[in-house]
Formats: sequence, structure tokens, C-alpha cells
Amino acid sequence: MRVAHLRIAPLTPTTTIDPSTLRDLLLADTEGSVEHIRIRAGPHGADILAFVDSDSAEVALDILRRLVQQKIATSGPLRSWRIV
Repeated sequence: MRVAHLRIAPLTPTTTIDPSTLRDLLLADTEGSVEHIRIRAGPHGADILAFVDSDSAEVALDILRRLVQQKIATSGPLRSWRIV
């Protein structure tokens, strides 16, 4: 089990997302590799901390990055967000 961290931010500074909504979006269909997600949202973005089933920190970060990119591409509430 490894911890991975990403920060996402909206393209427009007035866009916000509820942390529980973001967590629920990310936990849906995770294929079992992401065990737990914590979200810390602020005025300029959101920090995503995930516990990923992996022996490698690099692989864990890659799994989280792919998950977040996929959700940004397919989820309406995240379309205006990007990984920073």
C-alpha cells in the first residue's frame, strides 16, 4: 500500500467542487486499486491523497493520475479542472 498525492485546479478561479462530491466521483469504478481517498479543497484547487494498492510509489502515483485524468475527461463536474 502506497500513498499518492495530486493537486487539481479549475481553469476558472470561480469554479468549486464539494470535497465529498469529488471523493465520490473518484471512488466510483476504481477497479480496486484505490483503497481510500481524502480530499482537501481550498480556494485555488483541491489536494487528493489516495492510498493505492501498489508496492511502488511511482506506480501508485501513475494509477491515481490515470484515474483523475479519466474522471476529468468523463465527469461533467470536473471538465473544467486540470492536474497541476
